[in-house]
Amino acid sequence: MKIGVPRCPTNSFFGVLVLFLFLAVTIVSSQGVKTPFGPVPANERPLLAKRLNAYTNSFRNKQWGKLYDFVSDANKNSPFNGKEQVNKHRFISAMQNTYEMRHLQKFTPVRTESGILGYDVYGCGEVPGRDETIVAIRAIWEHGNWFFTDWQYTDPWEACSHLSDSAWKPQMPLRLDGPMMELLCILNVCEI
Repeated sequence: MKIGVPRCPTNSFFGVLVLFLFLAVTIVSSQGVKTPFGPVPANERPLLAKRLNAYTNSFRNKQWGKLYDFVSDANKNSPFNGKEQVNKHRFISAMQNTYEMRHLQKFTPVRTESGILGYDVYGCGEVPGRDETIVAIRAIWEHGNWFFTDWQYTDPWEACSHLSDSAWKPQMPLRLDGPMMELLCILNVCEI
């Protein structure tokens, strides 16, 4: 009985067959991979991911001046007269006086839905004093870059695992069309 190293056929047909099978498996498996930013044009996804991360970091680190640079015009303009009403100083002041529950600590995008006013990015988020829950952030393209109108968590709180169900929708519609809740009384007349 001879024991030796098995030999592969050396003809070119076998090599071509192996290469074809490898490429076919690679193409099929890559088509099944989902990106959290699926509907967003592929060339804009890396910038969206970068700015979304910086937006969340600004919230977590309470860097309100930096956060101002990521919010959309919808957060700065009154819907009634269209003139800029919130400058950086007023924005920082409003953010310093807001509740901790409005400070987004973490956000991991899971999926994106396109809409008339931009893209709603759903993911797993965390706010102070609470467990992780489903959070949505509205991303819009303005001035050649990505900006954000507002973010909301689901109410009642929902486990992030629900996002794996492609049919999932929030029980109550999330208000993402801006302006940010912290700025409502600056942009509008509020009565106490």
